Amino acid sequence: MIADQELVCFCSQVTAGHIRQAMREGARTLDDIRCTTGACTLGRCKELSPRGR
Repeated sequence: MIADQELVCFCSQVTAGHIRQAMREGARTLDDIRCTTGACTLGRCKELSPRGR
């Protein structure tokens, strides 16, 4: 399991913990998670990720 503090979305600085919290609060789809956390909204994660993916 990914630790809560690990970044999942590098462009919006969203962590796994932010996503889990959104899901606990009712987010069920990727669109729900995007709206709640801002993840995957800027489209620069691959560019900004130190892993290059």
